[in-house]
Order: sequence, then C-alpha cells, then structure tokens
Amino acid sequence: MSQFGHLKKMEVKGGSTAEFKMHALEGTPVLTVKPAMESNKAYFNASLKASRSNMRSIRNGNVTAGLLDETRETDRELYGKHVVAGWHNVLDSAGKPVQFTRDVAVDFLEALPNWLFDELREFCGTPSNFIADDVVDTESTAKNSKSD
Repeated sequence: MSQFGHLKKMEVKGGSTAEFKMHALEGTPVLTVKPAMESNKAYFNASLKASRSNMRSIRNGNVTAGLLDETRETDRELYGKHVVAGWHNVLDSAGKPVQFTRDVAVDFLEALPNWLFDELREFCGTPSNFIADDVVDTESTAKNSKSD
C-alpha cells in the first residue's frame, strides 16, 4: 500500500450527495444533489456529449456570452436529469409543496434566475461539498488559502 493511501478518503464517490439550501427563495428549498463532476458518471458523460459541439469554439478562444448561456441552459436540463436527486420545501406559484420528479426538477431549474442556478452549479462542482466534514479540515484549508 502506498504511503499516501490516506488521501483516497478525500475522493468524491459516485453515490455522494449533499444538501443545497436556497435561502433566497420562499420556504428555503433544500435540494439533495449529486456532484456535477467526473464521479457522477451519468452527468459527466452527458455533459461531455453535449459539449462536443462547443469544443472547437473553446479551443479557438471564442468563448462568448452566448456560449456561456448555451452551456448554462444545457446544464439546467442535465442537472434535472443527473444531479438533483430530490428535494423538500420546493413550493409552486400558489405556495403549495411540489413533489420531486426528474421532469419537474428540469422545469424548476429552468425557472431559476441565472444567478441562483449558477450558485447551484458552483456548489455541485465543489468537491469538498461531497466529502464528509471529518475528512476535510476546513480550518487548515482556509488558513492555507489565505497564505497563498
């Protein structure tokens, strides 16, 4: 066994989930989410497939606001299908609770303002959100990032 085997516990596992609280919305919806990264094979493969058409533009440095919008819109669908795994406190326009389904999740994500969906994307793309608190020493991590 490697002398660095202890680092394996910091890998994000495919079945990992975390809760994303949406304080800006009425009722503070809580989404149960999977990582939006390589460990979530279904999302990662769908994302790679969807991005093929944009690869040439990105390689050539042609990243535009339109391309970023297109990527965000693709992610709304992919998150509904592969990242959001459940929820509670999600309310409809009449203030009634909405039961989670994949189709309704896509509708919900499409209705979110860009800034709020982008917060969700950032959360789901951050590995430390999917690793147990006792594995990541957040105090040391914060000190290290301040000294950089």
